[in-house]
This record gives sequence, structure tokens and C-alpha cells, in this order.
Amino acid sequence: MRLFSPAFGEIEADESQIFSFPEGLPGFSHLKKFLLIRHRDNSPFFFLIAIDEPEIYFILIEPSRLLADYHVELSCEQQGLLHLSEETPVLSLNIVRIPPEAKEMIINLKAPVVFNLQEKIARQIILDADYPVRYPIPLSKVKEKADAGTK
Repeated sequence: MRLFSPAFGEIEADESQIFSFPEGLPGFSHLKKFLLIRHRDNSPFFFLIAIDEPEIYFILIEPSRLLADYHVELSCEQQGLLHLSEETPVLSLNIVRIPPEAKEMIINLKAPVVFNLQEKIARQIILDADYPVRYPIPLSKVKEKADAGTK
């Protein structure tokens, strides 16, 4: 599948990279299908691009690469919504905002986006744990961790 995104240009995508969001994302409930691509090999960053409106995209990050004490624990109801079992491969990412000219990025730790890698469905989940919606991380720390991952 080919997709043109104003931000990324022409993208050659594989069906395995497309996820269904049954309820969309908050503020974008009309968008149900998204393409998930990694920024580059070993990068903690991903891009989530709306299939029907590819000008809409989100930057996501693997929080475990930066925050050792961050853990996503899903309720039984949340696991059911994602069709998860103990054997289901899962990827949990968090939405990031990087303001222009910023020295830090802001991660939403309260509401990760959880991907069922087997059934290709995903949802943004609000955790019961007391995590902040806006958690700042210096860009220098992100670069340091990303560079360590490429060695």
C-alpha cells in the first residue's frame, strides 16, 4: 500500500503496519485506521499516521527506553477491549509533544497507546496509576538514550 503524507512524503506501507482503532483517538474519533512506523532502526520513536487523513499524525515513544520505573498495567476490562491474553504480543507507546525550539519533550504517561500486535487493534488507554499527562524529559537525555541504542 502507498500513502502520501504531507509530513513524510510517499510511504510504502505493509498491511502488518496498519492498526484499527475501534474508537479512534481522543479528538479524532472519526479516524479508525492508522499506520505505525518506526522512525529508524533502534529508535525509541514511532509515527502513527492516519490512513484516511495522512496529514494527521502523532509522534510516539517507547517509554521503557527512557523511564525504567514506568509500567503499564491494564485492567481486565481494558485487556478485554484489546482482546489480550497472556500470550498476545503487545506494544505500549506514549504520545509525545515536542514544541518548536524546545529543549524538552512532553510525554503523556497517563494515557499510553496499547497495540495488540497479533490482531492489529489498538486503543489509547487511561491508566489508573498516578502518572502525569505532561511529563517533561530533556531532549539531551532522549538523544543520549537513542544514541546508546544504536551502538
